[in-house]
Amino acid sequence: MQRIFTAALCAALLMAGPARAEGVVKLVVPFAPGGPVDQVARLVAPDLSAELGATVVVENRGGAGGTIGANAVAKAVPDGQTLLVATLGYVMSAGTTPHLPYDPRKDLTPLYLFGQVQSLLVVRNSLGVSTPAELVKLARSGAPLSYGSSGVGSTMHIGGELFNIAAGAKATHVPYRGAAPALIDLIAGRVDMVNADVPVLQPYVKDGRVKAIVIYDTQRSPYLPDVPSAQEAGLPALQMSNWYGALAPAATPLATRQRLEQAFAKVIAKPELARKLADAGLSGPLGAAEFRAKLNADLDRWVPMIRQAGIRTE
Repeated sequence: MQRIFTAALCAALLMAGPARAEGVVKLVVPFAPGGPVDQVARLVAPDLSAELGATVVVENRGGAGGTIGANAVAKAVPDGQTLLVATLGYVMSAGTTPHLPYDPRKDLTPLYLFGQVQSLLVVRNSLGVSTPAELVKLARSGAPLSYGSSGVGSTMHIGGELFNIAAGAKATHVPYRGAAPALIDLIAGRVDMVNADVPVLQPYVKDGRVKAIVIYDTQRSPYLPDVPSAQEAGLPALQMSNWYGALAPAATPLATRQRLEQAFAKVIAKPELARKLADAGLSGPLGAAEFRAKLNADLDRWVPMIRQAGIRTE
């Protein structure tokens, strides 16, 4: 009887498979399909599915600058099966959104940062400037300047205000419903400047539709090596890099968080996926502890600046 029981138990365990294979893991993207965050999540999902032995799906829950999706994950069952794919916009929302329905430091916990990407400022060709010094001179002359963004409180908005602070300028913010219409109006000459992730703007720079001015970093971009860094341009305060990473509900058990962190680390290190992420401009992945330190540092830096500038979403 004991042998029969043991055999039956072993068979049941084999049929059930490892615990990690149960259920579906959702990567919640807090924006509409098709954008950079969605694209990165969909690059990661297949390899993560293979690594976890589970079905990994991308679920888009856009709205309110990403806070609807973030709140949904913050309130989700903390079992490691509902994760948030976030960007620097997660930090920006903490400064721009009154009465945020979750605590960005306490209600979600970092698992793994897939990579970071540099930001770039470009201008319309007809503006007649080619260097940071020329743009700063024009801005300080009192000439009316404008910059487009993907919306109030977006990283593009904050990046434009950061240029105003660093250059002593007063460029006017023109919000759009996404980066694409802002770029269309830039190329058409209806706004003067736009800042965004390097990979987003690189094609427009390469084909001559816009003029690249400065990288928001201490170092130049390997994708646009002829464009000076903010440090070189004499604008050391012009520092901002976007990032993409995964977070889980804070109450998720430590063992589950560690398993997910290890799975992400293995997936991101795979040569083919690493190449695809590099092609998307991402570099410098970080584990959970380093990611948490960066997240807290970003909150410490950006939230007071955003509130001091009076940038608020409705």
